[in-house]
Order: sequence, then structure tokens, then C-alpha cells
Amino acid sequence: MVGAFIIIVLYITFGNTELFFERLLKQSSVHASSYAWVSFAALSLDIVLPVPSSIVMYTNGWVLGLMPGALLSSTSLMIGAIVGYYLGKYTSYGLKSKTDPKAQLLINKYGKLAILITRGIPVLSESICMVCGYNKMRLPQYLLFNLIGYLPLSILYAYFGQAGYSHNNFLLSFACSLIIAAAFWFFGQLAILNPATLQQKGG
Repeated sequence: MVGAFIIIVLYITFGNTELFFERLLKQSSVHASSYAWVSFAALSLDIVLPVPSSIVMYTNGWVLGLMPGALLSSTSLMIGAIVGYYLGKYTSYGLKSKTDPKAQLLINKYGKLAILITRGIPVLSESICMVCGYNKMRLPQYLLFNLIGYLPLSILYAYFGQAGYSHNNFLLSFACSLIIAAAFWFFGQLAILNPATLQQKGG
């Protein structure tokens, strides 16, 4: 709740930031190096500001190409995820004096799945990062599942972006990102929530 509240307040307060970054990206797209720095800043700040991350990832592919664009997107988003984790972690110091066993149980059971299925969803994605930090999810595990969640999206948007900057391509990439989230939900339930069931099916 705390994480979601902070993110929503920031989104309301800095509502014009999305339009600002869109304009800045278009202006700097003629120079790849300048564009890369603007994109890096935009995606890294996505954790606390209303940045149009899907548009930025798509444009990364258009300006930089598939692999450089995907690498830039995933690296920037991972840095943002780390910032969100520590924001949540340091917030917890002032709001709770001891670990809540129930909250810890929930984050251990559902935290990994929540990370995977929310990587492409605005507000929820940032909130989950802060919740994981707030409840002190193990950092290596947190980073691993963020990477697993972000990497396919980064490659997907960069792929469609390099194919050409068009409205139809962007909508298609967005639709595919929803399919990826649904696949994470389906297979994540088996592998994370019900590992015994997965082993039985495999065996």
C-alpha cells in the first residue's frame, strides 16, 4: 500500500513528465549517443516518474537497433528496479520496527510471480519493486526475476521498433507483451507456486 501510494502521488504530481520525455526522445533521436543517454535517464527514472516506458523501449529499437536497443532498455530498467527496491527498503525502517511474518510469507510465495507478471504494467510494476524492498525480499532473487521479466519485453519492443516506427507495430508489440505476461502467470504458477505439480507433470 505504501509503495502504491507513493507511486500514485508521484504520477499525479509529475503528470507532464510523460509528454516531456516523448518530446525529448524525438528531438534527440537524430543523434544515437545523445538519444541513448536520454533513454537511459528516462527508463531509470521510470520507477518514480510517469515515463512512457513501452514507447521508450520501442523507440530504442527504432533508433539503436535490436540488440543495442534491448540491452539499453533492460539495463536501464534493472537500475530503476534497484532504486525502487531500496526506496521500499529504507521506507520500511521508518514505518515498521520488526519483520511481519505474514508479509514475509506472502512475498516469499507470491513475490517472484508478482514481479514477472507486472514488469510491463505501469504503477503496478513500480509498486511491486517497492513492496519487495519494503518486505526485504532477498536482493539476488529479486534481481533475477526482474531480469527474467524485463529481458523478453526489452527484446520484443526493440524487435518491433527496428522493423519501423509505426502505430500498428507499436500496438502489435504491446499486445505481445500482454501475451508474455499471461505466459508468465500460467507457467509461473506451476514452477513457482506449485513446483511439486510441475515435477509430476514432467515425470
